[in-house]
Amino acid sequence: MRPLSATPVTLLTTLLSLGGTTSATPSDTCANSTNPYTLYPVTTNITIPEIAARTNRSLCDIARHNLMADPLIPPNIGQTIVIPPLSCASSPPDNESCLIPNTTRTALCINGGPRLYYTVHGDTYDIIARRLNLSTTALMGNTSTSIAETSSANALLEVGQFIKVPLCEPSQCSIKPFTLEYGVYKDLADEYGTTVGQIMMLSPTYNYSTSLMTGNTRPTLDLPFNCSATGDDVVVVD
Repeated sequence: MRPLSATPVTLLTTLLSLGGTTSATPSDTCANSTNPYTLYPVTTNITIPEIAARTNRSLCDIARHNLMADPLIPPNIGQTIVIPPLSCASSPPDNESCLIPNTTRTALCINGGPRLYYTVHGDTYDIIARRLNLSTTALMGNTSTSIAETSSANALLEVGQFIKVPLCEPSQCSIKPFTLEYGVYKDLADEYGTTVGQIMMLSPTYNYSTSLMTGNTRPTLDLPFNCSATGDDVVVVD
């Protein structure tokens, strides 16, 4: 445990809605469309941006219609991806709003938790840190020596291992059940003042859902919100 001396901590002062859905919704044209969805079967190693290019759709249209955690998580062979009809296409094409910006990140810890991140297909330390809005160096400094010293920030990590995330203390999050009707985790993170990574940590095996096409029950997730420091003297729990 070490003091968080030079890093300012921003307190969330706005009370967030306790509603159970996000404000992200399909356009009226799309919602009222009778044009059919199609399915793209994943038979080779491919990315969602590549599927978008092959099907002449915007990346974010595909991501939101598949209720994706992060559209940059590569799908597994055997999965099927929903392709929305052209009547649901964004104009102009939207290939950015669903992505986490790759900005300079200086935070040394996350507020409230959770503690452990479960690695998924395509993960690197830098990608995980971006999802948590955390310094990559801070994240790598918090992993076990045997893992961190043999991996670079951009080296692919084995799927299914737990990465310990540095926590700010004292801090806390509220958590509530949440039904994802439409959109991606970034939409939730922007609306509720949390991070994509923290949402993923609470539902570690969820990636995407075809329920928007099939009409099945939408996925219910645990949503962290109001994550903030609860004191002035914040330290990093490594």
